[in-house]
Amino acid sequence: MPWEAPDVQNPGRTWPRGESSLILPEMKTVGGSRLTEYREALRKVGAFGTGMWRYWRRGEPAPESNHLVQKLYAYTDGRSNDLLFRILESRRKEADLRLGWDGTSLVSEAGILDPSIEDVVRALREDGVVVVPPRLKKETVQSLYELGLSCTMGAMTYGSFGADHIPGTQTTLPVAETGTSQGIDPSQPRYSVYTVPREQLLENRIVQCLLCDPYLLAVATRYLGVFPVVTKPDMWWDTDFVPGGLRPRPFHTDSGCLRWLKVGVNLTDTTFESPHFVYVKGSHNPNRSTRPLTKRLASRMNLSDKEVTEICSEKVSHITAPAGSITLADTRGIHKGELAMRGHRLVLYFGLEGSAFNNIDKPIPLNQVGSELGKAMSARPFSYQFFRVAS
Repeated sequence: MPWEAPDVQNPGRTWPRGESSLILPEMKTVGGSRLTEYREALRKVGAFGTGMWRYWRRGEPAPESNHLVQKLYAYTDGRSNDLLFRILESRRKEADLRLGWDGTSLVSEAGILDPSIEDVVRALREDGVVVVPPRLKKETVQSLYELGLSCTMGAMTYGSFGADHIPGTQTTLPVAETGTSQGIDPSQPRYSVYTVPREQLLENRIVQCLLCDPYLLAVATRYLGVFPVVTKPDMWWDTDFVPGGLRPRPFHTDSGCLRWLKVGVNLTDTTFESPHFVYVKGSHNPNRSTRPLTKRLASRMNLSDKEVTEICSEKVSHITAPAGSITLADTRGIHKGELAMRGHRLVLYFGLEGSAFNNIDKPIPLNQVGSELGKAMSARPFSYQFFRVAS
C-alpha cells in the first residue's frame, strides 16, 4: 500500500476581502443546506474539543478529531500540529532515553548508545528524510525477502486512465483486477502490487524485533522529544506490471498523527527507474517556499507533480537506496511513492509516532509475542497500545 492519497484538480483558493480563511469549507454553503452544514461543522469542533480533553486526561485517542486536525494543518502551514503536540504531549517529554527493558538492536550493536544517532536526527531536522546505510545483517534481510517471496499475498493490478487524463493529477489509481497470489516471481509479475498479510508479518520474529529496536526508538525519541507510539507494519511489492500514463504520481502529506516518523526497511535495491520514495526536502517544517502548496491541501488531499516541481523543483529528492538500508521520513512533509518504469521493490514500513491523539488505527491482535516485543509492551504500554495479545 504505497503512501499515496487522493487528489482533486482544484487550484489554491483565494478568500474574499473581510472573510476569515479559518472558516471551515463545511461552513461555506448556500441554500437550504447551510444550517445543516453549519451544525455539522460545529459538531466536529465540539468533538475535537472533547477529544482533546479525553486524550489529555486519560490518554485515549480521539480519531474523530482527525478531520479538523487536517484542516488546521493546511490553514496554518503545519503550525497547529506543533502547538497541539506541545500541549498534549508535554507530560511525556524525555530528556534522556531509558528503554525500560534490556533490548537488543538488529540495526546497531551499540543500540541507544550508537554515536550515529545524533547525525541521523540532525539530518531529519534539516531535511525531513534520511537514509541509514545498510546495517542489518544479510541473513536478516534475506529472511524478510524470502517471507515476501513465498507467502500467500493479496494482489492488485492498476488500470488505465482515459485519453484526456493529465499525468500527475489522478485522484486515485484505477484498479483493473484484484486477487491472491501464492508467492511472486519478481522477474515476471502478474500484478502491480503484492501485499503480505499483516497477521503473517506480526508473527515474524524479525518484524517484531524491528518494532522494538532500540536504535530506531532512540532516533525517534531524540527527533520527536517523546518516546514514540509504535504503529502497524506493512510489507508489499511494487512491480513494473503497470499500464502507461500512471507515472508521475501526485504528491501528498500523511495525516492521522500530529508528529511522527515513518520507517522504511528496503529489502531490494531501489533506483530512479524502479518504484521508490520521493520527498520534498524541508517541507516537514513550516516555510515560505512550500507554504503555497500546503495551503492548497485545505480543499484537497493531493498536489500534482507539475505544481510541486513548478514551485520547488530544487527541493524534490528521489530517495534511492540499497537493500538492507532504512529510510526514515517525517511524512507530514510533501512526498509520494513513485511507480516503476522498470524493475520492482519490496519494502517493510511501520510508524513511530509522537502522539496517539488523532490516530485512526484500531488495536491489532497478536497471536504470538516474542520475548523482545513482549518486554517492550510490558515496559511501555502506552507506546504499544495499538498491539494487544489475542485472547
